[in-house]
Amino acid sequence: MTTRTVRALALLAAACWLGAGAARADGSAQAKIAGTWRGTSTCVDRQAAPACNDEQVVYEVAAVAGSGDRVSIQADKIVDGERRNMGTQEYRLEKDGSWTCEFQSPRVRTAWRLVVDGDRMTGTGTLLPSNAVVRKMELERRK
Repeated sequence: MTTRTVRALALLAAACWLGAGAARADGSAQAKIAGTWRGTSTCVDRQAAPACNDEQVVYEVAAVAGSGDRVSIQADKIVDGERRNMGTQEYRLEKDGSWTCEFQSPRVRTAWRLVVDGDRMTGTGTLLPSNAVVRKMELERRK
């Protein structure tokens, strides 16, 4: 093998190693949030959101295939002891480590932000464009 070939192979190996490391870092962010989370979603500004109701919630979080920076979250609320699906949204990993999503319906536009700390997740729901925080979430992962 020539010196040039050895250098090229070394660079290729380094690139593959760095690429694999980046994928693991992204995948580890998804792994930190993946799972079943249970807790509360509490109204904190009933003037801005008068129809808001406090809820017991269950979030099912799964990695979005082929993406190291996105997860899918199915949100259910508990009504009369039964889970009722509220919808599924895709969240994106931000540079600060939080997970964010925007939701828009004919009546409302909101921004959601979740922060994971071990087996604890906290979050906020904010009305747009006013930026009024109307919900706070506190959940724990159940293993």
